Amino acid sequence: MMYSFQDLLFSAAATAHVVVSIMVAAVRWGHKCEPYSKHMDYYYPAWKAIIACFLTNILLSTVIFMPNDEDAILQLRMMLILGSPFFCATLMFVYFGKSLKKTNWRKPIYIMAMIFALLMGTSTTLALIPGNQIVYRSVFCKWLFSITGITALLFLACFVQALIMIVRALRRFSESNYSNPDDFPHQYASEVIWIPVLNISTCWCSTFIGTKTALAIGLIIVSILNTLFLIGALSPHRSLDITRLEQENENPVEPVTQEPERPIKPVAQPNEESISQERKEEIARTIRHFVEDEQAYLDNHLTLASLSRTCGINRTYVSQVISERMGGFYTYVNRCRLAHAAQFKVQNPNASVEEIASAAGFGTRQTYYNILHQFEK
Repeated sequence: MMYSFQDLLFSAAATAHVVVSIMVAAVRWGHKCEPYSKHMDYYYPAWKAIIACFLTNILLSTVIFMPNDEDAILQLRMMLILGSPFFCATLMFVYFGKSLKKTNWRKPIYIMAMIFALLMGTSTTLALIPGNQIVYRSVFCKWLFSITGITALLFLACFVQALIMIVRALRRFSESNYSNPDDFPHQYASEVIWIPVLNISTCWCSTFIGTKTALAIGLIIVSILNTLFLIGALSPHRSLDITRLEQENENPVEPVTQEPERPIKPVAQPNEESISQERKEEIARTIRHFVEDEQAYLDNHLTLASLSRTCGINRTYVSQVISERMGGFYTYVNRCRLAHAAQFKVQNPNASVEEIASAAGFGTRQTYYNILHQFEK
């Protein structure tokens, strides 16, 4: 059978897409740098999901060898319209959901995986059966198209939920609720969040157009996006002292049975006029007592919420006073840590950078360097 240039371009694009997918899965499986390889689920939370998602694209091998087969093209279009939101939602929920210690995404993802496997299994079977199944089974395919469209919208809704989760986490960080930039990989999240959006947009646009040229261009763009994703995912984006992590694994903290909390009366949201200057001064003294005198800043995972609980003061009051009088929570806490690090360095001239960072509450050397560089600007 003679193939046109369009057919060859289509087959080559599909080949590139499958090869890049296999490469991403292989690199993620084999790239295990020491000492992070001992704690893969912490430093690379989504490594298993990445391997599973990208290896699924091997199913598209049918269109490589049969670029003129309508059933193979149907399978490709179903993979693009279903796989793009499903894979993106899965990877975002697994990686950032674990970072945020959320678990409510697990059951929906498992249900999505079963539905995806059923639909893609059906389309792959149609592609492998000799003959044109679309012509002979038109009624069945109409139902298949309808179910695929509805399922794709549900998958897209799950992706939007994952996107909202990440945006909210980025907003919380930007509002200086955290004192340690490693509590959430905000920089990586802000850099990588556009890749799944472009991925889904490209897949759906090329599928909607439906021509072989459009599908080929879509596959090439997705292959480039997958390569960029692989480059960004090679290094860990979470920092934690290896010794501390191993100690936590060896000596897990037993859950403490807590008494049921009493209902708390809702507190009116404060504004500028609701806090007197005397009250602000009192709150400021309380904050300084716990942060500076009691050295709460040595907790490298200190948050605004935990500080407000320690002080026994409404979180909004604490945030307002810190913002007005101390330059913001993040700035205030890390300036205390830098002052402690400078004093510790004077008292211990032979101390290593790791010892200084740990003693001052930074947790890791890299975090110490990053914050030191940030505050020197």
